[in-house]
Amino acid sequence: MSEKQKLTLSVNKEVVEKAKEMGINISEITENVLRGFAFTPTELDDAELYSQYKELFSIMLPIMIKYDFSVPIALDPVIDHTTGEYRWEFTVYLTTHSLFWIDEVDHSFSEIEEIPISSLHSPTQILSLFIERLTKTVDTRKEHLKELEMAKQIIQAIAGTVLDKK
Repeated sequence: MSEKQKLTLSVNKEVVEKAKEMGINISEITENVLRGFAFTPTELDDAELYSQYKELFSIMLPIMIKYDFSVPIALDPVIDHTTGEYRWEFTVYLTTHSLFWIDEVDHSFSEIEEIPISSLHSPTQILSLFIERLTKTVDTRKEHLKELEMAKQIIQAIAGTVLDKK
């Protein structure tokens, strides 16, 4: 086993707590991601960056599919071509269908190369947003299960009352 070195990574406190609750080892995930991003200076061209992002997304997709959530992966600015001025920006999501989606314009596409490299979030931002979305989805599912159980009990009580009167 190689020697470990301490690394400081800033992640939202709630995200860290939720990851711990779910048994997610952020250190291990971060190490695996960084291992995949071991570049040499000649590998920093756009094609290699896109390739690495594709690999990251392919690792994320099975979990996204299982829990049915999307993750924002880029902010794509809209520039007025006549004035060159910034107008607004679109959020680009990675969806469970391996598509990229821009909600504001109801547009989907499949090629990451349609997103400018400069618009893509950093890997740590994507990791943080991924964990945030995953924990929110899991929490929502837990809450739905509680609500379903309560609804079933209420309906059973009503059914017992109504059916007993027959």
